[in-house]
Amino acid sequence: MHCVKCDADNAPGARFCSMCAHPLPQLCPKCQQENPPEARFCSACAAPLHGSDGTSDMDRLDGLRELAPEGLQEKIRETPESLPGQRKPVTILFTDIVGSTAIAEKLDSEEWKEVVQGAHRRVIEAVYRYEGTIAQLLGDGVLAFFGAPLTHEDDPERAARAALHIQASMAEYQSELSGFVDAFQMRVGINTGEVVIGEVGSEEHAEYLAVGDAVNIAARLEGAAEPGQILVSEAIARHIKAGFTLRDLGEVPVKGKAAALAMLELVEAKAEPSSGRGIEGLRSPLIGRDSELERLSSALASLQQGLGQIVVILGEAGIGKTRLVQETMQQEVPAELEETSAPALSLRWLEGRSLSYGSALSFWPI
Repeated sequence: MHCVKCDADNAPGARFCSMCAHPLPQLCPKCQQENPPEARFCSACAAPLHGSDGTSDMDRLDGLRELAPEGLQEKIRETPESLPGQRKPVTILFTDIVGSTAIAEKLDSEEWKEVVQGAHRRVIEAVYRYEGTIAQLLGDGVLAFFGAPLTHEDDPERAARAALHIQASMAEYQSELSGFVDAFQMRVGINTGEVVIGEVGSEEHAEYLAVGDAVNIAARLEGAAEPGQILVSEAIARHIKAGFTLRDLGEVPVKGKAAALAMLELVEAKAEPSSGRGIEGLRSPLIGRDSELERLSSALASLQQGLGQIVVILGEAGIGKTRLVQETMQQEVPAELEETSAPALSLRWLEGRSLSYGSALSFWPI
């Protein structure tokens, strides 16, 4: 959708420009005629520009937002309100039904409404599972944020897992629609970057949106994806490459961008994620942790003598807990214990990972 104010290209179905937040014309789903933002019926064919039952996208969005788990709703209510026009890093996820116009032509309006709502429910359930936010319904697509209003350290990873969950659920949905709708598939695009976040619109109608080029790039990624494919940007890849298998597609020219965009396909989550800590290819000595290393080495030596115990390491994110454990695993047995200790190589190290989005599940670490 072309913005008449700033000349930016926007995702089909968008109501506000992703660059300048100016209201966009509405595209008629029946005849593709552009109509004023406030129009309710197409000026060319008189088709309704909202839902077939007279409800607007905002009404349907409000209804779908009620599907959010109570725990998530409570977290959102407890989140301090952001200042208008606040800049912050946000991960943006776009979804879109492939070939929606051709499918809609073969169905009654009520039937198409039920098909789209079924797809929306599955997308929204996946987004809520990883504590994302549904920002907009874009006709047959969905715009979601990870990092606004709720912010997590691993928002890009949450978005990636939500995208994989979406495509898996769409495969199941396609089986349900077999014989009624053929080849029902979805495209997904994900990008992360700094945006201006807040309420956008007028006194009569306002929406919680992110404005900036990062949103536009996410829309371009979604538009370039093949049916059933998830495309991510280089910015996302840097955050998630340790835990996910990615396929480099090189640089792809896209509409509205002077330079080609580097794209990668998100294939699957790795069964054994590699470490995403530190700078790749760089190894530096651990400084200022001699006392902690000594205590952990002593506990390890006691274990080798047959005395088991539990050691808990607590600290803020990024302070070096993982590195401390890695250094301990590489420690040699103290000379005075060499004769009484079992060989270090006889120890079996088992490592588990508690995922942040499983915090509501009892015994999740176990």
